[in-house]
Amino acid sequence: MNEYYNNHYITTDPEGRITSGWCEGPCPSRDTSGAVCINEAGGYQFRLHPGGEENPPLYTEDGIPLYRWEGERVVRRSEEEVQADRAAIPPPPPSEQERLRADVDFLAAMQGVTL
Repeated sequence: MNEYYNNHYITTDPEGRITSGWCEGPCPSRDTSGAVCINEAGGYQFRLHPGGEENPPLYTEDGIPLYRWEGERVVRRSEEEVQADRAAIPPPPPSEQERLRADVDFLAAMQGVTL
């Protein structure tokens, strides 16, 4: 019996955090330039480890990578690593409503009005 295998790939950022993962089964024409093949004998669905979860989430709900590549294997990042990334996220800019409120407060202060 002839079995067909699919390659599984990941891409990483400069710190080794896994930023993307896919299988050539459902993505046969995806560019693999700069990608790392982590499994040359995988199934149709992407897995980080043989026998692991199919199409696992690669990010936390707020967009922090959950895994890193250690040159030869995928490793789950520690909670401390995830928290350090989370702490490095800059605060969001003020919303339109917050900017409007600041403008109203400024104008009121210029006119000597207390709100």
